[in-house]
This record gives sequence, structure tokens and C-alpha cells, in this order.
Amino acid sequence: MPFAPPGAPRRIAGREEVAAFTAAGRSALPVRFDEFRTVAVHQTADPDVIVAEYELTGTTATGHRASAAFALVIRVRDGRVAHWREYQDTAAITRTLTNASA
Repeated sequence: MPFAPPGAPRRIAGREEVAAFTAAGRSALPVRFDEFRTVAVHQTADPDVIVAEYELTGTTATGHRASAAFALVIRVRDGRVAHWREYQDTAAITRTLTNASA
């Protein structure tokens, strides 16, 4: 996560570490994810790499509904994800979380 906020890890390695990180992150967010929308999947010159754009839409405990854009680069090796680099619209996420507590 090249643009991780201060205090958050920029790199997570291994299945167990990824699972623990994502579980903790989901439980800490005051947002229920309602929709996942694929915006685009881009082929690259490397057949093991794709670039994808997607959008998550969610609703906070206060009823505020918002969306945030994401882009990711995935490398697959032997049928498994070998590298995942994700870019998040952190400004939209911050606005949503700010409204979640209002």
C-alpha cells in the first residue's frame, strides 16, 4: 500500500498476515460495504499482471452512503496472487469516516 496513512503498514506479506490485517481493518471500519463495482480491468504486456480499477460503496452507522475509488496491480504466479499493490482514494475514505462519526 504505497500511500498508506501514517502508522499503517505499507507492506504486508504472507497469507496469514494479509488475513489478519484485512479482518482487523474490516472490524474497525464503521462502514457496511454494499456494492463492489469493477470499473475496468486492463491487460498488460506481462501475462501474469493485470491492472484493475474498482469502486466500493458503503453505508456508515449514521446512514451516510459514500463511494471510494481504488486501483490495483496484481501479479499471479502458479495460479496464486504473488504481489498485490493497491491505491486508494484516501480523501474519499477520510470524508466518509469523518461523516460516520458526525
